[in-house]
Amino acid sequence: MALLPITPPAGIVKNGTDYSNKGRWVDGDLVRFENGFLKPIGGWTKLLATALDGEPIGMYAYADNVGNSILAIGTRQKVYVLYKETLTDITPSGFVNDTNNDPLGYGAFHWGVEDYGDARSQSGLPQRIGHFSFDNFGEDLVFCFSGDGKIYKWSPNSQPGGTADTIGTAVTNAPVGNLALVVTNERHLVAIGSASDPRKIAWSDREDRNTWTSKATNSAGDLQIPTSGRALYAVKFKQDVIIFSDTGISRMYYTGNPFIYGIADAGTNCKAVGRKVIVSTGSFMAWMGENSFFVYDGQVREIACEVHDFVFDNLNVLGRASSWGGHNSNFNEIWWGFPVGDGQYTPNRYVIWNYRENTWSIGSLDRGCWIDQGVFDFPIAGDSSGFIYEHESTSLANSPSLGSAVPFCTSGPIEIGNGDRFVQCNQIVPDEEANTLPGVTISFKGKFTPLGSETDFGSFTFENDGYTDARFSARQVQMTVTGGVTQDFQVGNIRLDLKTRGKR
Repeated sequence: MALLPITPPAGIVKNGTDYSNKGRWVDGDLVRFENGFLKPIGGWTKLLATALDGEPIGMYAYADNVGNSILAIGTRQKVYVLYKETLTDITPSGFVNDTNNDPLGYGAFHWGVEDYGDARSQSGLPQRIGHFSFDNFGEDLVFCFSGDGKIYKWSPNSQPGGTADTIGTAVTNAPVGNLALVVTNERHLVAIGSASDPRKIAWSDREDRNTWTSKATNSAGDLQIPTSGRALYAVKFKQDVIIFSDTGISRMYYTGNPFIYGIADAGTNCKAVGRKVIVSTGSFMAWMGENSFFVYDGQVREIACEVHDFVFDNLNVLGRASSWGGHNSNFNEIWWGFPVGDGQYTPNRYVIWNYRENTWSIGSLDRGCWIDQGVFDFPIAGDSSGFIYEHESTSLANSPSLGSAVPFCTSGPIEIGNGDRFVQCNQIVPDEEANTLPGVTISFKGKFTPLGSETDFGSFTFENDGYTDARFSARQVQMTVTGGVTQDFQVGNIRLDLKTRGKR
């Protein structure tokens, strides 16, 4: 027989059964697909040597007026800034944090479960985790935490002789009881769910964050979103502000005098599961909904997702508000993290959508928030222990808390025999990318029928010349490719040198 190509098309498929996804990749971890090739994701290093107080649940990066990078981090306990390589706790006086927002408690599960009077080990109540919104007003940081409701500012005071603020302070005259904020392109500071009104959007005077009362002499104002639901968060997108509610999204747009801003419905039945899952790439926005992924580029569309079942069949809905999304622009990827497992309220699984090639990957990772590279050289993410990491900055071998995990990818069934005959494999032959493969192993599970017993074959290690001797017989195989954590491997088309044998 001629050499038989067996490498599945790029992307992992988790919808349906493994057999229904025959000839495709069906499982994996710590891998991505780039230009059609299977590759490991990059590793990570600690940006800060010590953990923060509390789990990071929001981050924002920008530069001051003289080009110094600033990283703002909100945890469930504190607010920090990393400025000029110094980490400072800028938690405002009287700040209401998220420490008491835990669904566990006495009687917080089904009747008769566990002992009466004992705190529950798991909950039947959703975790109502708060969310941070950060932005910059010039070089000043402005932020709001939904559980606190106030709008704060912190200034680096980068002018010669200036000294950075020691803590965040409330913005003068700003409304309270807010859920989120954003700074528009026109330099208005906007409060979402302002003054505890679930549909009210209020904004300050242009270039003046301290003036919020509308007068004929200023451009401050407010309006109501056109929905029966509540405004929850907002994201800048091109020239507009997209407001997310618990029913859909609205588009807030600049009109100029006399009304300053208008608002229009932009999509329904597309609610995001939380503030952190909304990702803007510049040319479009994408987010994780309650049972689908969505994209917006002027209109809302559902993303065809080949790992839908992996996400939404396993998502812990009680902890879904902790889910997050992030752009990894250097690889044309959007990452989403989400919690899986009873009592799991912090994200421990992820999916990657390569939007240029429309492929998906999956894996396990403890992360709670993410921001893209730009101001900083690498994407930055935080884990549930309070550590902050720079991703794509090293090999997996140098990555803290990796444990025993290794990059791998497993296929569904691949038919290698014809009709009632089985075949013998004599050699495994990769394509011209063989120079990236030494040390990569390949193993097979073989069957003679779909319902027959499995036999393990391998593992086989690719040699420097790219050829690997192998001896096994089957009609159908399931293939697993495993790479070492020290390797930047690239798997192209793998072929099998087969010889037809007799009937079983």
